[in-house]
Amino acid sequence: MHPDWQNQTHQYCENYSSSEPEVLQKLTHYTWRKTVNPRQLSGHLQGRFLAQTVHILKPQRILEIGTFTGYATYCLAENAPESCQITSIEADAEIAYKCQQFWKDYPLGERVNWKVGKAATLMHQENHVDLMFIDADKHNYRTYFELGLERLSPNGVMIFDNTLWSGKVVQGENDPDTQNMHAFNSHLQQFPDLMVTLLPIRDGLTWVSKRPMKP
Repeated sequence: MHPDWQNQTHQYCENYSSSEPEVLQKLTHYTWRKTVNPRQLSGHLQGRFLAQTVHILKPQRILEIGTFTGYATYCLAENAPESCQITSIEADAEIAYKCQQFWKDYPLGERVNWKVGKAATLMHQENHVDLMFIDADKHNYRTYFELGLERLSPNGVMIFDNTLWSGKVVQGENDPDTQNMHAFNSHLQQFPDLMVTLLPIRDGLTWVSKRPMKP
C-alpha cells in the first residue's frame, strides 16, 4: 500500500468495487519483479474506473499516452467494442519491450497497436479519438492536451493521471514538479468550452470533455 494515495478510504473503495481480473494480478507481480518504478501501475481502483468508463462510452478509437507495462491498456481494452481501434504509445523502449513480453501470451497483445517513441510526434498520426488516457511525462501534459484536443471527437474524453501529484498540489509545495502540475490544472480552467472534473481517485484523475453546443 503506497501512503501517497492508498489510505484506508482507498482500500475500502477497492474492497467494495468489482474485483481485479486475475491477469492484472499476474501483471502486477511481473511489474514488481521486472521494473524499477512499479508504483507507476494504474492499480485496482483506477483500473476498474477506466474499464467502466469504456463500457459506458463505447469508444471506437482509444489512444493511451504512456503504456508502462500495460495495466491501464488492458482496462481500456477489456470492455471496448470489437470494432474499437486501440493505440498505446510508450517512450521508453526497454519498458515497451518488457510490456510486450508479458502481453504476447494474451489476446491483448494482438489487439493493441503498440507504438514506441515520442508521443508528441506519434500523436499526429491519430484523429477522431473518442477516449484518451494520458499518463506519461508530466512536463509535457500541456502539449498532450493541446495535441489531444485537436484530435478529440466531438463527444470524446481525455483523462489525465496523477493530477493531485501525491497531494502536493493541495499542500502547496514549491518543488518544480508540483508547480508544473498545479500550472497544468490551472491551465485547464482557461477553456470555457470544456468541462473539466478533477476526481480524487488514487493520485488524481482529471476528466476533460467538450461542452455540448447549446440549441
